[in-house]
Amino acid sequence: MEKKKNNFMAGKHWIIVLIIVVMSYLIYNGVQDLKYGKEIWTTESRGIMIDRCMQDSKEMAINYRELTFEYCVCTTDKIQAEFTQREYTKILEKPMEIQEEKLLPSFQSCLTEYQGKIKKEKIKASAQQGL
Repeated sequence: MEKKKNNFMAGKHWIIVLIIVVMSYLIYNGVQDLKYGKEIWTTESRGIMIDRCMQDSKEMAINYRELTFEYCVCTTDKIQAEFTQREYTKILEKPMEIQEEKLLPSFQSCLTEYQGKIKKEKIKASAQQGL
């Protein structure tokens, strides 16, 4: 009796095709990043975003400076993690409703936490006035 050689790749040519397709896509994206430059957020742009956030917070930044700064750092980090600088700049060119629609989901957790901390501070201040 002749033993047939068991070829573990027999009939699995689709795996090779899948690997080639995936690798081609990854290489294409890598070339696109090199060609057009993958936008990297700089520490300078991070600082500008935090400063702008503090300025835009107006009275809240005056009354709750530390909490507002924490909020601004949180939102900046979340936005920079989700969007490139170019995407963010394009969003800022749109009307405020669209900006909120696109950006708010990325930093909603920061806003919720900030609002909770402000509420606690107000309760604490009220309790101290009542004494």
